[in-house]
Amino acid sequence: MARDCDVAVIGAGAAGVAASVVAARSGCRVTLIDVGDRPGGQYYRGADLSSLPSAGLDYAALASDLDRLVAANAVDYRPRTTAYALERAGQRLRVRTRGEARQGRLGRPAGPDRHRADVDVIDAGTVVLATGAFDRPLPFPGWTLPGVMTGGGAQSLVKGQHVLPGRRVVVAGTGPFLLAVAATLLEHGAEVAAVVEANDPVVGSVRQLRGLTSGLGKAGDLGRFIAALARHRVPYLRRHRVVEALGDDRVTGVRLARVDADWHPIPGTERVIECDAVSVGFGFVAQLDLAAQLGARTIRGADGGLAVEVDDDQATSVPGLLAAGETTGIGGVEAARVEGLVAGATAAVMSDRASALTPAALERVRREVARWRRFAAGLHATFPVRDGWVDSVREDTLVCRCEEVPVSRVRESVALGARDARTVKLLSRAGMGWCQGRMCAAAVDGICGFDDIASLRGASYRPVAVPVPLGALASEQVEG
Repeated sequence: MARDCDVAVIGAGAAGVAASVVAARSGCRVTLIDVGDRPGGQYYRGADLSSLPSAGLDYAALASDLDRLVAANAVDYRPRTTAYALERAGQRLRVRTRGEARQGRLGRPAGPDRHRADVDVIDAGTVVLATGAFDRPLPFPGWTLPGVMTGGGAQSLVKGQHVLPGRRVVVAGTGPFLLAVAATLLEHGAEVAAVVEANDPVVGSVRQLRGLTSGLGKAGDLGRFIAALARHRVPYLRRHRVVEALGDDRVTGVRLARVDADWHPIPGTERVIECDAVSVGFGFVAQLDLAAQLGARTIRGADGGLAVEVDDDQATSVPGLLAAGETTGIGGVEAARVEGLVAGATAAVMSDRASALTPAALERVRREVARWRRFAAGLHATFPVRDGWVDSVREDTLVCRCEEVPVSRVRESVALGARDARTVKLLSRAGMGWCQGRMCAAAVDGICGFDDIASLRGASYRPVAVPVPLGALASEQVEG
């Protein structure tokens, strides 16, 4: 039997926490679903909230409010729970979830009910999607070697497991997230051999000065990251790119090259840096699986990737479905927080409640949303992903790690007539593995040269968003 609530919020990062608090303060029955052990998402994972500003609508204050609301049973908080399907149920929306099963030895589910006791169905009048984003890696020779990982993966290891990815790490890719990863590694005792930035942020930031000044509130974070690099004398290499990871059974170093403005390697500029771990990242990809199941309209975000289209109230094209945070376009934690506040206020009104945010407060928050979106646009223009990486990637380089699909097979699919991402997937098997394209879809799109939103949207759809045991699905049908 389905459980009922006014508002279901999927994701407990900054956007989801903000939406839950505002909706619950407004008198809504709120269910908050999240895969993590505790609220905060990737950004606030393991953070000491006592060191953060804790006034008004700051994240630390919202997190404290959430704790009180959960304790008062105003928010039904469900950690370690995955929403794997979102569908219409009459006039309401139905969320199908699977929580963490009862654990046996070594953390494995125990007992005969291991596939059925944790399956649940939630019906809500309004759903807020705040599912965030995941790393966008780009393939290069050797990127499948043990020790090469995404920036988000490195952060998760350090913040969540207190494990360093290596003793001597190269951080490479593009964007300010490289600085955050490097600072985290340094703080926890790793040596950062170099930060390798493919763009030239000095030139880019001057060109995008107007947009970037909208985010002056992030100057403190940036200054802290730069100070950490300076204190440890970490080289910051602009206009350089990792062209190969070296090693046999694990990474032992990287080969770098200076690149031109389009990221083509410049002959004669190669150099080798020894390391035992590599963190790579070229921005992020919005998590659109659940939005795609309901057919929510998507647009191209400021970074060129797909995002859920929302109006000024954070409403999508699907009645009853709201979205906030990275789902609506990669914009950072502050943009996610203020979008979540708006979504929570909208959810309250849609539930026939008076919003806990006064009209004046809501108007201030809307101005903050616009300001952080300008900042995000300036940031993406400063750190774009250039097309030159496609021209320099080798034919035998694996693009899909799960199915071991090389670049050559993807290009063969296009030569055979594939004109959209889904057809390439069927012909090459790229994206059919365990990660369902999360690690390779952006790279496949770049290699194929697909620029049509409809083509990219087709690759985002799957009836079950994440791997779920057949036993769990079967038990759900029996119980329902």
